Amino acid sequence: MGPTDGNRFRDVLRGLCKVYGTEPDAVMLDVYWMTLNDWPLTDFEAAAAHLLRTSRFMPRPADFHALRQATELCAPEAWAEAMARCGGWRDGSAGRDGDRIDRTVHCVGGYRTLAMADVEHDLPHIQRRFLEAFDVIADSERVREALPQLAGEDTRRRLRSTNGFQQIGQVAESAEDG
Repeated sequence: MGPTDGNRFRDVLRGLCKVYGTEPDAVMLDVYWMTLNDWPLTDFEAAAAHLLRTSRFMPRPADFHALRQATELCAPEAWAEAMARCGGWRDGSAGRDGDRIDRTVHCVGGYRTLAMADVEHDLPHIQRRFLEAFDVIADSERVREALPQLAGEDTRRRLRSTNGFQQIGQVAESAEDG
């Protein structure tokens, strides 16, 4: 939202407060503005309308952000995508763009590990690890994106090189080559 959207934003919040029987003050309006002003106004209005239909209590900024997170890929959807990509490990087409799915696959052993895993014995354990790691990585990315100054230069540098993860085999290979 831009500075000109502030009045409309405050009007929507005042409307929410009336529906939920609370009285907004300047501090409350400023806190909501501070936490939600990175939203496009139309998205904020749509989220407010949705929360009016679904919330029993006055929505907090975290409720708005939870709606935004709900639009992201969830861990089971990411697992399905990873399994679809794992066939490309032979020709190098999998794991090239450094997205969250690729980074998570690297955490659990890489696309080759997925492709070669025993379906009955190994894959369920790899899947569980993937689902857990995907959520942890997603949470970390949100914090790093929202507060890059807290991540520090070392973290940003490590994430830029090899997308933050390096396979054990790659470490061993580079040690043998060096």
